[in-house]
Amino acid sequence: MSRDVTLEVGDRTYPGRVNTPEEPSDRGVLLVPGAGHGPFGDVFLRFSRTAATEGHHVARFEMWMSPSDLEEKSDADFRADLEAGVDFLHSQGCSTITVVAKSLGGRVALEHLPDGVDRLVLWAPAILAEDAENVPEDAWEHLPAVTPGEFDIDVPTRILQGDDDGIPVDSAKRIAEGLPQGEIVVLPDEDHSFLRDYERVIEETMAFLPE
Repeated sequence: MSRDVTLEVGDRTYPGRVNTPEEPSDRGVLLVPGAGHGPFGDVFLRFSRTAATEGHHVARFEMWMSPSDLEEKSDADFRADLEAGVDFLHSQGCSTITVVAKSLGGRVALEHLPDGVDRLVLWAPAILAEDAENVPEDAWEHLPAVTPGEFDIDVPTRILQGDDDGIPVDSAKRIAEGLPQGEIVVLPDEDHSFLRDYERVIEETMAFLPE
């Protein structure tokens, strides 16, 4: 079952949707979109339906609608957006929260993960480890360089990364190694959009969610 909802964050209002399980559950998932991918349709829709069928409340909000929206946001705005999404799930009776974040959303989650999140899944996070190997020269023009281990995150974290992504697998590996409870799953022949193998992405994400 799904319904349209609205998330209010200060003076900002975001349209969203929540998929709910048939039976009562205290497990929630906040699904965070990328810069130009999600939160509705394709893998986002399929994952939301699957997770709800397996007993999770899944909330997703269009927290940014254009590049200009992103440019206008401060670090405090990004953190407030995530906190509001987590609070929404708490209001639905969820006590265990997983954040699943795609691309730029993954970077936002790494940098601004709020308290009250129990697990983190990153779908091809748009960020580069500064010591990564085999990084195309032009990649540094578009993505920030970070030091693995600089993120203040100590929850179980799984990174899903395609080996046909413009962001090299080695970068995702370095990020995962820098997290106290980090791990990586490499998706063969998958690109950055996660449009080739919905089933594998959903399977690996679902396997990491709390039961």
